[in-house]
Amino acid sequence: MTRKARRQVLDNVRLSSVRHPHAGLWLDKFLREQVPQGGEGSFRGHFADVADIPIVSDYEAFFKRWKTMLETAGAQLAVAHTKGRLAVGLGAASVLENSIAIHHTYGVPYIPGSALKGLAAHYASSRLEDERWRRLKGGEAHRIVFGDTEWAGYVNFFDALYVPKSAPRNKPLELDVTAVHHPYYYRGENFAPADWDSPTPISFVSARGDYLVALHGPDEWVETAFQVLALAFEEYGIGAKTSSGYGRMELEISGAQEEETHSETKPEESGEVERFRQQLASMATKDVAGQIHSVYQAWKNLEASLEVKKAIAQAILDKIEEAKRTKKTSKKAWYQELVAYVKGASAGDE
Repeated sequence: MTRKARRQVLDNVRLSSVRHPHAGLWLDKFLREQVPQGGEGSFRGHFADVADIPIVSDYEAFFKRWKTMLETAGAQLAVAHTKGRLAVGLGAASVLENSIAIHHTYGVPYIPGSALKGLAAHYASSRLEDERWRRLKGGEAHRIVFGDTEWAGYVNFFDALYVPKSAPRNKPLELDVTAVHHPYYYRGENFAPADWDSPTPISFVSARGDYLVALHGPDEWVETAFQVLALAFEEYGIGAKTSSGYGRMELEISGAQEEETHSETKPEESGEVERFRQQLASMATKDVAGQIHSVYQAWKNLEASLEVKKAIAQAILDKIEEAKRTKKTSKKAWYQELVAYVKGASAGDE
């Protein structure tokens, strides 16, 4: 199939009609125009669509399995909080001018383990005063932690996955823009940069939210690697555009060890939450308007703990938002009851 034929086939596909859209797939494969109306390099509407794609409901269960696997393997965990925006993989190969690192299965942004290791290794070699961390001088500590061409490092850096619900509206991707202020000068034309130059805005997608960082190796070296990584996050930042403030993160080691569910939750109650989530996940977007109220009625009649009912109420609200029916539904009494329940339960937790 030629590129032209594929574009013609996909031209009838609309984001609102896709049951579980994948942000990475939509970003690379569903570009409708090679040169959009805003001029070459804008693609603002396309990036805005990608940023509005919700996280699939199955991702939270996958994340919990991933975290459990890491803990079982003996990895030490930490949570990296973004202070602003994150642009990892901006210069990767893409059909667009700008890319971003997106998980190939679940479509969420992530930080590759190679990027974490590279950042920590660079910071250790260039900023730590101890000569043992100097890479070019064959520093012993640098070689032990990060390895070299002849020696595998003792510490393994895993990919840092997005922590579910840590970004506003659980949408970690965000429409962003940068501007080339002196396009003629940067193209090598015979024009000096001046204040009256007309900047060229270039849209792209950046990330936000929290990310689970996992390291595995001898405890003392892992702890040291976390300390180096924390300093590197704060002073250097990770990914692209760090000189503009992107990629600054705060590493919280203790926060990752907290349980995500209360121990008093009964197994059968956990099954109730999963049952509701599966029912909502199988509900097509076009059917939400007619079927969501029956799910609310089932929730209202459910006898369960506060935590379980809160989780189900939030899942119903998320489904309404996913179907883009929040505005149409927000004035209904039953919708307001769900919102009040979630807020009341959260206040009770505090």
